[in-house]
Amino acid sequence: MSWLAKIFGKRSRESERSTRPSRTTTRKSVATQTVQINACPPNSLGGVLASCPSSLRHNSAYDLSKPPRLNGEILKHLRSKIHEIPPMPEIWHKIQQILEQPDASAGELGAVIAQDPILTAQILKVCNSSAYSVPGSSEISNIPLAIARLGLDETSNVIFKSLAPELGQSEKMRQQVRYIWMHCQSISSLTRLLAESCQKLERHDASLIGMLHDIGKLVILNLETDEKLAQLKTAIDSGTDALQAEYEQLGYTHIDAGVILALHWQLPKKVQHFISYHHHTGTLPVSAIPKELQHAMMALNLAHLIFDHFAKDASTMASELVWSGHCCGFARVNESFITDELQLPIESAAFYRQLEGEVSRIKISFPDLFEATE
Repeated sequence: MSWLAKIFGKRSRESERSTRPSRTTTRKSVATQTVQINACPPNSLGGVLASCPSSLRHNSAYDLSKPPRLNGEILKHLRSKIHEIPPMPEIWHKIQQILEQPDASAGELGAVIAQDPILTAQILKVCNSSAYSVPGSSEISNIPLAIARLGLDETSNVIFKSLAPELGQSEKMRQQVRYIWMHCQSISSLTRLLAESCQKLERHDASLIGMLHDIGKLVILNLETDEKLAQLKTAIDSGTDALQAEYEQLGYTHIDAGVILALHWQLPKKVQHFISYHHHTGTLPVSAIPKELQHAMMALNLAHLIFDHFAKDASTMASELVWSGHCCGFARVNESFITDELQLPIESAAFYRQLEGEVSRIKISFPDLFEATE
């Protein structure tokens, strides 16, 4: 049963594989000898994965392969509350239409951004921040040049975060919301890096799902009382699987909330399907999800493991986070898919340093959320 069928009580059509051409540079297939993850050096992606405990099918009553249908009253309440959240502005949909084109350019995107002075100021601010500029470099005041520095997909992430309605009922909750945005931006950047080495995953799809996969958690923080959130945190900290804890304490999960919000915000249908399956590859064989989603979902799972490896324990507010007790799983049954299908350089020290550098850049972008490093 798909998540849309689970929520609305009817079977939805499976997502169709996009046939549009990729705007990424064509990568030549290079025949390589399969490397076993356990044989990789510590300072490599394979080494990171080898250090992760196997999580095939957590001992949880929550079955991702057959998610329970929501109670009618809870669904009605959830939908009504989500519909109170302001919709995404029209300019964001215009920007996504541009980015969906294989020949999208910084000039074309810049012309749309220039229509919004607040958005223009935010793009320039991020572009000239220490996370993206080199010491001694000139300040950029031209939007197309700023987009060229950030890249189309990173610019899209900045735009989405800038335009999304502000969620969080209190200052404490707003800090949690900020952490989730940081997490999503990190996962987006890492998934995009993984896509650069994978011939079967488009960069824009990787970036988009990384940014949007956890929007259901924003809904939970916005809708639920402090008491409910405290109960949820206690359950997760005690070792209960996060989805099971959400279902037991709230009657729905952040996947349910994310899918409904994606529908409300009129996000692309493929994003709705990505949200539905974004937990599957952490605990189930990749074959348990539709074939057209497998590469994106596996890369998303790897991005979480990479982020946890480099950054999870470095957060200044880790103990306060509702989901701090949740650890992303790695189903070792998917090892052959990583080596044979994604064809990532899992034994490369250079690739490991590139991933580490990307996480370091994120830390610079959010200095209030991480311990200072020398």
